[in-house]
Amino acid sequence: MKKKIKTRRVYNEEERCYEYVEEETGKYVFDETDKMAIAREYRESGRPSSEFVSKYHLSSAVVLYGWLDKYLNQKESVSLEPETDNATDMAKKTKQQLEEDLKAAKAENRRLKEALELEKLRSRAFDTMIDVAEESFNIPIRKKAGTKQ
Repeated sequence: MKKKIKTRRVYNEEERCYEYVEEETGKYVFDETDKMAIAREYRESGRPSSEFVSKYHLSSAVVLYGWLDKYLNQKESVSLEPETDNATDMAKKTKQQLEEDLKAAKAENRRLKEALELEKLRSRAFDTMIDVAEESFNIPIRKKAGTKQ
């Protein structure tokens, strides 16, 4: 994260010529690694998005939600494995194999819960985006229930 600098052309009356002056805009520029780190920190911390908006000087929470969608959701897409007949396999496995399977199932459950939380967050971000668009442009975007097509 580095501060954004703007170059401006200013007339110098003493020397009677134009010169270029660099000024800080008060905004920040983030590279890809910064964006990924901030998105990961937000997801793992469980703190509200408003804290991250003020901490990292973001323009709004929508920017943070966009980073979450771009950097975290694409890499952690959920895919369900096909089910197999486990009843016959269970009888043949030893206790140690069953414990390993239980450990793997718990890890998969934890991964799926995290993916579900990300999807809930993404859904909430889209709802917020639609609400803001409806208020800003004063047009209905969501379809009303019970209307005919």
